[in-house]
Amino acid sequence: MHDAYEPVPILEKLPLQIDCLAAWEDWLLVGTKPGHLLLYRIKNNAGTNRFEVTLEKSNKNFSKKIQQLFVVSQYKILVSLLENNIHVHDLLTFQQITVVSKARGATLFASVPSGEAQLRMCVAVKKKLQLYYWKDREFHELQGDFAAPDIPKSMAWCQNSICVGFKRDYYLIRVMFFFFVSFLYHLVPYD
Repeated sequence: MHDAYEPVPILEKLPLQIDCLAAWEDWLLVGTKPGHLLLYRIKNNAGTNRFEVTLEKSNKNFSKKIQQLFVVSQYKILVSLLENNIHVHDLLTFQQITVVSKARGATLFASVPSGEAQLRMCVAVKKKLQLYYWKDREFHELQGDFAAPDIPKSMAWCQNSICVGFKRDYYLIRVMFFFFVSFLYHLVPYD
């Protein structure tokens, strides 16, 4: 059988419990259960499977628990789920830029991958989904919440659709953007 990837340990015996990770370029962000945000630089030693790992920055007052992280390199921001709300921080200083107050109670979010023309985000709040777009250094709501059949367990964007996984099934939600102001949605159970 072909192995597409070979696992190589780069950080071992970290004294903190890791809850989430985000990576971009030569950097690795580690979010921990006690709320420490660690920034590591990863350098590959040419021709080997050995890596040089250097802790570049640590922020011990980030939050009580870092649940999810997402780097948006073209805007130089870090989107995070902290204490069930969406926060946006400057990627270089970790200073908070904004909080999405309507997303209080969030359990999960998914952002369109870097490189897209417009940064979009879907947030799960209980059995509701909220859609946002990034403009003028904050997230703006596209339209009111819409109901989901269950509490989402996972989400991922795929072009103009969001694949939402639930406990027993998953849906593909097609999102149509018109001037980034309104959208149509269509729930399609995927068999």
